[in-house]
Amino acid sequence: MAARLTPIPLPTPFRIGDVNCVVIEADVLALVDVGPNDPPTLAALEQGLAGLGRRIEDVELLLLTHQHYDHVGLAQQIVDRSGARVVAGRALSGFLARGEQSLEDDDAFAELQMHLHGVDELTIRTLRDRARARHPLGSSPAADIVLDDDDSLDLGGLVLRALHRPGHSPTDTVFLDEQQGRAIVGDHLLRHISSNPVLHLPIGAPVAVQPRPRTLVTYLDSLRATAALDIVEAYPGHGSLVTDHRALVQKRIDGHEERKERILGHLAAEPTTVRAIGQELWPKLPVDQVYLALSEVVGHLDMLVDEGRAIELESAGLVQYTRA
Repeated sequence: MAARLTPIPLPTPFRIGDVNCVVIEADVLALVDVGPNDPPTLAALEQGLAGLGRRIEDVELLLLTHQHYDHVGLAQQIVDRSGARVVAGRALSGFLARGEQSLEDDDAFAELQMHLHGVDELTIRTLRDRARARHPLGSSPAADIVLDDDDSLDLGGLVLRALHRPGHSPTDTVFLDEQQGRAIVGDHLLRHISSNPVLHLPIGAPVAVQPRPRTLVTYLDSLRATAALDIVEAYPGHGSLVTDHRALVQKRIDGHEERKERILGHLAAEPTTVRAIGQELWPKLPVDQVYLALSEVVGHLDMLVDEGRAIELESAGLVQYTRA
């Protein structure tokens, strides 16, 4: 019989809502992603496992799809209670190995990007303080099993192929069960919302890294690679099961094409900043969404520059764009 995969929705304090912890019942008991380090999340995980006749202490392997708090936060607690071995992709293992420093560097990178792209000082300070306040929601367990792209992991009765799919973050990994056509995709592909191509510091890079990562371009390449896979069911990090991954990938690609054209419409001969474009697109945007919007606009401008329809200009520490 095929190994059983059961998603357990766990509450988070984030706007995205519940995160899915996927329980794998093969010859070993494994969890994929475990929610933030938050008491209500832990209680929900314990209750969900109890419904399957399991306990945290029974967990033998802990697989992590990417670096965000709502996916790795409880990992260290689970390791401490169960002795589970942690499985992570090569990029994520590097991020976890540096612990708090990875978070600090990523925050500093985000602050630099906001300065470069025209965000005001008050907003930058507010977002920096909020980011630091969230650090305790994460954890940095050491990776016991490190998987490179296309490596396989045998759980006994289930073999998972690890596929690096950067874009939403530099560390995104999809775990593919080729025999049954099932994939655990984290935030790489969500049914109810388009995953944001967040501007993150590349793993191991200096804060002032040059050239800046092109997250949306990278993400779209990753989506196309996933569309080429034979998948019957995709288990996402948030929301319901995906059973039409190729159609959903095409919908996401089409949506980014439409947004790219909208952003082009906000460019003129006079230079403008990413922040100004974002304010025109989303005039009532909450402050906690400013950096996500910045990441989105930057990504589409990267595509327009590649197509020769926009020009990027930098002067005195400020990046601006004009129509070509």
